[in-house]
Amino acid sequence: MKDVVVIVNPHSGKEGQSELVNAISTHLRQFFDKVVPYVSKDAKDVSDIARAAREEGSTAVFVVGGDGTVSHAVRGLLDGAQDDEDLPILGILPGGTGNGFARVLGIPSAIPEALGEFNPTRKRRIDIIFANGTPYIYTLTGGSLPEGIREVPSKDKTRLGFLAYVASELQRIGDNEQHRLRISVDGRSREEKVNSFVAFSSNALVNLFTDQADAAIDDGLIHLLVLKDASLPALLSLAPDVLRTSIEDNDHTLYMHGTSMRIECLEGNLRCGMDGDDGPCLPVSLNIKPQRVSAFYGSQSTM
Repeated sequence: MKDVVVIVNPHSGKEGQSELVNAISTHLRQFFDKVVPYVSKDAKDVSDIARAAREEGSTAVFVVGGDGTVSHAVRGLLDGAQDDEDLPILGILPGGTGNGFARVLGIPSAIPEALGEFNPTRKRRIDIIFANGTPYIYTLTGGSLPEGIREVPSKDKTRLGFLAYVASELQRIGDNEQHRLRISVDGRSREEKVNSFVAFSSNALVNLFTDQADAAIDDGLIHLLVLKDASLPALLSLAPDVLRTSIEDNDHTLYMHGTSMRIECLEGNLRCGMDGDDGPCLPVSLNIKPQRVSAFYGSQSTM
């Protein structure tokens, strides 16, 4: 019996939410024996539903939402699970504003297209990073530029979508606030003045910026990109190196990767973002569990 659970973010679909839930359930019944939809009440509810689905032996958990909703579902799947325990397969139907992790998996940004090309045989195992013991699926960020993304009001996200993020970042160009950080990778430490950073397990964008590494979704590595200087001249100097995929050669950036990291703020306080939501304050310790979760991917994937 192949039973699946569908978790719908309450903000996905807005007025047409009932029609959305029915359309998703009807389509997935072509592939699974039973489809049980839930409209979540909040982030904790997402985790609780996913954890219950694992405990009840569901074949898959589909999440309708953005990176934050997917991340909470993964936390539920892993909560209380043994390291060798099989988990339900993760399915993503983009319903957020950014949908960054869905893009990494090659899933179309519109739900009808994502459903239309869904193939239950297209699945693979993906790495999961833990930040101070809490798992996340896409990015852990810190500094001025990612802080702008987290500060976008919900009403602007709803009204403007991805353009709200773009407008927020344009307002911060040239904001060169810096923090002195100690960054340790696999036990080796260095101190740097940093404007912004992002740590991820898999991100197709890194392969556009550097040819030092072929960042994959299951390479067992944590990748860290650091922007030391966000002044306008520094940002303009990045353009040629981005075009040559050699951003690591620019004096204003730093690229590192390893199996464990620790990031500490030596002056003041700095809160991180985790999959687009508020995350922990530094210091943060990052560890990776290679290929811990299975996920469906789309035809547009370059993995």
